[in-house]
Amino acid sequence: MKRGQNKFKRRLKEYSEAYLYLLPALGVVALFWLFPVILSIIVSFTNWKGLDTWSTVKWVGFANYANVLMDEEFHQSLLNTFHYAMYSAPLTFIVSLIAAILLNTRIRGRSFFRTVYFLPFITTWVAISILWKYFYHRDFGLANYFLKSLGLKPLQWLSEPKGIFTLLFAPLGIDIKRPLLAGPSLAMFSIILTSIWRSVGYYMIIFLAGLQNIDKSYYEAAEIDGANPWQRFLHITFPLLSPITFFILIVSLINSFKVFVPMLIMTPSGGPDNTTITIVFHLYEKGFQGLWLMGRASAVAYILFLIILGITLIQNLFLGRRVHYES
Repeated sequence: MKRGQNKFKRRLKEYSEAYLYLLPALGVVALFWLFPVILSIIVSFTNWKGLDTWSTVKWVGFANYANVLMDEEFHQSLLNTFHYAMYSAPLTFIVSLIAAILLNTRIRGRSFFRTVYFLPFITTWVAISILWKYFYHRDFGLANYFLKSLGLKPLQWLSEPKGIFTLLFAPLGIDIKRPLLAGPSLAMFSIILTSIWRSVGYYMIIFLAGLQNIDKSYYEAAEIDGANPWQRFLHITFPLLSPITFFILIVSLINSFKVFVPMLIMTPSGGPDNTTITIVFHLYEKGFQGLWLMGRASAVAYILFLIILGITLIQNLFLGRRVHYES
């Protein structure tokens, strides 16, 4: 009995020392993460406007959530966000995978190209947004300069509210008016291209790590059996990359729904016909501009949280079971 008590005291002392070392970090997490989360949940059920004293704050229940869900501006921001996520995440995934496969081969300057592709990711979104805003400039931007040099008509880029499919099919006499089918506006698609350029290097590095972890004996056996490069990719590379693919799809989609900075810098007023306003941009407008509707903004934040949570659970349900972990 005494031996058991001594063992318990020894473990208690070890755990106490461990948590004592962790206490500063736990305090920072509680102060800058846990406390704001709890406070914002409470605020989402009030009419607090940020500068009001707590004595004037009223409890409004789910009124903020109801108002957000009935707001046409929120519906527009939701559509824009889905457009961004629908095109940004898959295109980034495809380009990153292709870049990783190419840089996994024995080519000259492989390390140089890996570094060059990764550099945009470590550059701040603000700097990249300013750079690409000038790149898309209607009068002296490089984008229209390249189009003119090819004999093509210059585009409005960040000032064009029409959907990309509407613009593509217009010369054929096909007029696509439905917002979902018309695709993101050219302004939004320009931001999507910027996002892909910035993110490719990060996901490429992750894919490279996965590719280099695949046992070469699989490819040797496949070559002996007469498998061509496409068959080796389809039956060896892609299945063995499924854990990394699963991770990248989830992370890239979550990041797509949280996008904000490029819209604020490249199209500060929400873009042409509000086609670049995302959910986070809408949150920023409600909470930090005009009337400072902090309760409304907090409600938007938790609706976004529920959307991301739901999409992540759906991904996990349908894609998680298809992940192949090499034993």
